[in-house]
Amino acid sequence: MAPSLRPPRQRSSKLSRPVRSSRTQVQSYHEESSSEDRLDEDTESDEERSMRLSLSLRPRTTGRMPPSYREESTDDDFEVTLNDEPDAVAPVEASSHFTHPFPETYTRTAPPRAPRSRTVRTRSQTKKSERRPNRKSLELGRPMNKRRKVEEDDTPFVGSGVIPPWQTLPYHILFDIFFRASSPLVDEKTRTRHSSVQWLVNVALLCRAFHEPALAALYHCPPLIPSAKTHGLLHLLAKPQDTLSTNYVNKVKELNVEVEHLLVYKSGPTLGYFELPKLIERTPQVKTLRLYHRDDYVVGLPPWEKPRSKFVYPDLIFSSIASGSIHLRCWEWNSRFMETRRLLPLMLEKHLNPAFHGLRELRLLHIASEDADGDELMGASDEKEVVLATALRGLPDLRRLEFVECSIVNEYLLPNLPFTLTSLTINNCDEVTAVNLGSFLSSHGHNLRELNLSHNRHLGLSFIANLAQSCQNLEVFKMDISMHDCSSYHDVEPHFQELLDPTEVPTWPSTLQEIELIQLRKWDDTTAEVFFRSLIRAAPELRNLRRLVISAILKIGWRDRATFREKWIGKLENVFLRRGAPPDPNLCSIPRIPQQPDLSHSAEGALPDESLTQSDNQHSGVSTPSKRKSARIAQKKFSEAEDDESAIITRQASVENNGLPSVATPRLCDIVMVRIDNQRPTDTQFNEEDFLDDEQSGDEDWNGNDPDVNDGRHAW
Repeated sequence: MAPSLRPPRQRSSKLSRPVRSSRTQVQSYHEESSSEDRLDEDTESDEERSMRLSLSLRPRTTGRMPPSYREESTDDDFEVTLNDEPDAVAPVEASSHFTHPFPETYTRTAPPRAPRSRTVRTRSQTKKSERRPNRKSLELGRPMNKRRKVEEDDTPFVGSGVIPPWQTLPYHILFDIFFRASSPLVDEKTRTRHSSVQWLVNVALLCRAFHEPALAALYHCPPLIPSAKTHGLLHLLAKPQDTLSTNYVNKVKELNVEVEHLLVYKSGPTLGYFELPKLIERTPQVKTLRLYHRDDYVVGLPPWEKPRSKFVYPDLIFSSIASGSIHLRCWEWNSRFMETRRLLPLMLEKHLNPAFHGLRELRLLHIASEDADGDELMGASDEKEVVLATALRGLPDLRRLEFVECSIVNEYLLPNLPFTLTSLTINNCDEVTAVNLGSFLSSHGHNLRELNLSHNRHLGLSFIANLAQSCQNLEVFKMDISMHDCSSYHDVEPHFQELLDPTEVPTWPSTLQEIELIQLRKWDDTTAEVFFRSLIRAAPELRNLRRLVISAILKIGWRDRATFREKWIGKLENVFLRRGAPPDPNLCSIPRIPQQPDLSHSAEGALPDESLTQSDNQHSGVSTPSKRKSARIAQKKFSEAEDDESAIITRQASVENNGLPSVATPRLCDIVMVRIDNQRPTDTQFNEEDFLDDEQSGDEDWNGNDPDVNDGRHAW
């Protein structure tokens, strides 16, 4: 009788147990099932199982099952194929539900049962479910979405319906259009390719007339990222060009090679090391060759913290350049690839070769006057400066020279630079001062057309007093006094005592086209007034000026600073900013829908009263004489006030010029941006976009074990 009474006793004990609700249960991310519950579940019939599921407080559907947070393991033998579809799920075997096997005391033979239709999804599979997008805010540990920083303009393009015959343009015009629209093809800072590469390919396949100029723009400076594409380029150039539809060899003019990624390490087990000499041999028309390091864009590191690259200038590169009869126009020497004491003699030797003798642009990086190990004393000898000056004088066609983080630029090197320079860039060189730069400009500045001085810690603005006399042909003058310091000191302050002495009045060459002065500081309001007054005084002579950008810092009271700002910003805008008539809208080939009618645009031959009457009719429906009269009076007062202010400014300029009559101010600047505040300049400037909710939620360090909810501590 015992065996016959066992099933009812088992059912009564099962029904007497309380039913766990999914709403009241504290769900764990790795919940293990006991063996007893599993045996009871195996002995249940289908009717009892359906009755137990119906007692849940949450409605059950066939399409929704609670997700399982069990991580996928490579140790389990799952025969699962992951698909991209969100509904692709894999059945989990019964043995995979348990971390430990059953004890031997519970093992017994049971009749096979029909397979269950319920499926349990793993964590990676639940991320692809269809219900996931509707519950993003309820998921734990999920980083919040990035807010779009640039709003896309969804305004539909309104065209004239007339497509110009672009395919009839000459080759050189199409090449110039494609090259300017797509350059640059690579972002060297992030080592990524831009989408303009694929755009050029699509344009080349658009029509026969676009094929050659688009490919010429693409292969003018081919993107050598990633390395697999670079090997493919070398394989393409190695083919006989007679058998191809395009001669790719003659289209390569520039090569920008990132040595750390492409030349130092292998590109893979099948590709191996990339051989740059072979690429140089197959590009005989190349004029620009740059070998750069990925850390060259990180400025502000002290010399002892700059890592030296494993790449060293090999002799095979120079022999390939010489064998290919290549005449370079642009080159870079980087001290990361060779120590300064070894690099300078190599530079002196190679500049005498025909391949480097015609250089027009030269860039020098991280060349120091003393070694980083400190064996030599600073200033003990000018031997390195003499060697470098001799190497530069061996380039008769040198026009553009750029120094980046070079402490060798000092009072010994500057007077010995070539006289043929038309562009000089000095970036983050600590040994440059206003005294030695002023003496250099007085002797070498007659041919300079561009002067760019950025992040030089000891360089003030005193040399600007003789700028008009020293640089009579200067067109672009840029200076940035913001400092970069990535060391532990974070020293972002300049080391000069004052930016400009009040007795030193700046002078400006009449040929200037662009003036950009950023983070002017370490001066008072009196010196700043002398500086701005010099610009107003030189305005009648600056007829070629098209861009004026000034950012100044004044540490005075906020009321005085506000008064100073309103006074001088208004004066500079009234004197330099262009206020000519806008272009004729009838000359535009694409009509645009005007948002608001402009009072200044009247039809040809129409009186101002008629235009104002039409404007009033558009805005108010019925025009009245009072409205027309008020509009005319406002327009007349505005024009009279503007003319009076211009006359006052012109009169002041004539008085300041020793009472001599001055011509009318040209007002030809397209951009006038003047900023005066008391902000503290830092190495990294933060704005509103840096404080958006685009960071991670902070739950990435969770190890999978939840704390006990009964111990009184928080869950996080």
